[in-house]
Parts: sequence; C-alpha cells; structure tokens
Amino acid sequence: MQDLQDWCGIIRFLLLAAPTELNKYCMQKLKQLYRSNYAGENIVTQLNLTGGEWMPETEFVPNAVTNTHSTTQAVAIGNGESRKDFNLNFIKYHQGGILGANKLQSYGCNALYRDFAPDFLMVSREIAGEVAATNYCDNHIVYAHADVLLEYPGKFYLIPQNIQFDMGAVAAYMACFDGHKKVFLVGYDQYHWDGPVNNIYTGTPGYPVEDESNNGEFFARSLADVIATYPSVDFIRVMPQETHFMHPKLTPLVNLRQMSYREFVCEADLGTISV
Repeated sequence: MQDLQDWCGIIRFLLLAAPTELNKYCMQKLKQLYRSNYAGENIVTQLNLTGGEWMPETEFVPNAVTNTHSTTQAVAIGNGESRKDFNLNFIKYHQGGILGANKLQSYGCNALYRDFAPDFLMVSREIAGEVAATNYCDNHIVYAHADVLLEYPGKFYLIPQNIQFDMGAVAAYMACFDGHKKVFLVGYDQYHWDGPVNNIYTGTPGYPVEDESNNGEFFARSLADVIATYPSVDFIRVMPQETHFMHPKLTPLVNLRQMSYREFVCEADLGTISV
C-alpha cells in the first residue's frame, strides 16, 4: 500500500511540475468560460506529504486583465511555416473600418514576440525564461501556466483553467474566452501525424531541431477541443490554398472552415498597409 501511495505522490508531483507532457496522453477537458464571468481560480503552489497523503497548498489567482474591445473579430497567430510569406503588418496596422468596429485583436504564441507584438502573447515553459529575461512583460500581457507563474513571480498572467494545451490552441481559446465571435487562425500548420517539425523558429532557442518528429495528433486534439467547446464561434483556418490538408479530427467541426490568404485579406478587410 505504501508503494502505491508513493507512486500516486510521484504522479501528482509530475502533474504539477510537467503537466503539458502528461496531458499529451491524458487530455484535460476544456470548459466554456468567458472573461465576463471569470473572477479567477485557485492554483496548486506546493504539495506536502502529510500522514502518507499528498496535500496541496493553493493560492487564489484573480483575473487581473480587463479586455475592453469594440470588435468581435480576432486573429490567433501560430508559428507554422505557412505564414512566412504573409506580412504581419497587415494585422498590426489594421484599422477595422468605422470606429474600428472590425479591427482584429491579435493572440500570438511563444517566439512570435521576437518579430511581432500581438495584443496578447501565450508562452510555454520552453520560452518563458527567455521572455521573462527581457522587459517585454513590463509593457505587454503575457499568459502562461501556473508552474511558470510560480517560477517567475509578477511576470505572467494565468491561462484561465490552466489548460494544458499547446500555445497555438491556447491562443485560439483565449480569443473565445474574450468573447470574439470570429477567429482567424494564421500559421496553424502542425497537424500531420508525423514528419519533421513545421515551425518558423525551428532550431532557435526553446525550439526543437529540424530532424525531430512532429506531434500533430496532440496539436489537432487540442485545437479540436477548443473549437468544439465554443460552437457559436466561427473559426477560419488561413492557409496558402483553401484545399490544404486538414487533420481528420478537425474536418467534422461545423464551425471550422478554411480559406486562402487572399480570401483572408478580403474577408477581414485588411486592405493596404497604412503606417
């Protein structure tokens, strides 16, 4: 019995210390939440072994972000190679029509901040240290998981539900969480079962090298869960061609469609770049 308790304790510790890796095999269920009714949540800060039982210490993390926007459109920016020829300044300088009613709010992930500052950035543990070492967090809203918040106090904001998905799926989720009804997905490439990693930042700090295999199944399951959890949101995956490959876990989703970059520029009314 003691051996069993010890193993349970180890598993609980791993869930606290390395949740993303474990979640690739046991997916966390996402709930439909919105910022408008989200006060915050408790996170586990420490596990103590007491009387043969692992007892958690928790801390309440309040919602510290107020996102006031007049638009219902957003763009989630992944780092797949399909976006390498797309000029992100179209998004940066997007006016959004009269009174900015259709202006895109941007949600990005990880090393995107090196080249472009989205309205909201999501970072994984692999990139969090790099971001924390800069002054980027002083002037931008950056989300991360609970374990990252504990390691870098005062730098990051908690991802609501502490959902252990990849940051591309988290960016799409946060756009829904903020109440957007149309979410464009740019650079969302890594949905093949295997093959080399498809990422603009491959081989740079915090990223795998080119010959490492892709984990497309996990990425597809995470994104599919987000899309299914928010059925009233219109998701549009933007690819070089409208007929680009789509993972079988994504194709049945009735609120997901695909379009080319040319169609994206037209539908989002990106127009010309005005600096």
